[in-house]
Amino acid sequence: MNKIKTIKSLTKKEIDSKLARIKKTFIGIPVFKGKNGYPYSLFPLTDFKPAMKPQLIEDMADLLVYYGDFENANIIVSEADRGGGPLTHAVSMRTNLPYTLANWYPTEVEGSISVKASIGFSGDGVINLNGVEKGQKAILVDDIISSGGTAIALIECIQKAGAHVVEALFVGEKVNLNGRKKLEERFGIKVKTLVKFIATGTFTQEYANS
Repeated sequence: MNKIKTIKSLTKKEIDSKLARIKKTFIGIPVFKGKNGYPYSLFPLTDFKPAMKPQLIEDMADLLVYYGDFENANIIVSEADRGGGPLTHAVSMRTNLPYTLANWYPTEVEGSISVKASIGFSGDGVINLNGVEKGQKAILVDDIISSGGTAIALIECIQKAGAHVVEALFVGEKVNLNGRKKLEERFGIKVKTLVKFIATGTFTQEYANS
């Protein structure tokens, strides 16, 4: 059942309450230097530390549907790694749209799309996508946009399949790594995020212009 209209009718109080719960999981989190000095933090949505609570993933999915243009799309695309899978499934259940999850290993099936990706926290790899058809209108959904490497590869896969990207939606945005700018300048698509934060110093901080 399509729940988009019901979600679009959420009150400001309900939206603010959901957003406040989500922000608590992204702000004030320890920052450490990962591979190649990349600023990394552990969140429930990305690393399941602490474990993801059902209400939290529900809040995230509700707000992505609230702000997203799902009525103008016919497929959702994300990645299977980390928070992309559970988040996309929750969004799909609300919109009744089919979804496909890209993987970091080749499937070697007819119609599979592969694109090289450069990911800030893990290095280079190849992302593989199935299930997107020519002429479809896709919405990209993922957990966090940081340097934009994964999102760029996903969008290139979608376009290589002959589909159109309506917009890109993320729960978190690590502002200091400029992923949004890369997507908007390279593809000219609209990027929407729920929580903007800066991962510098000792702890993550909410972005002042959020």
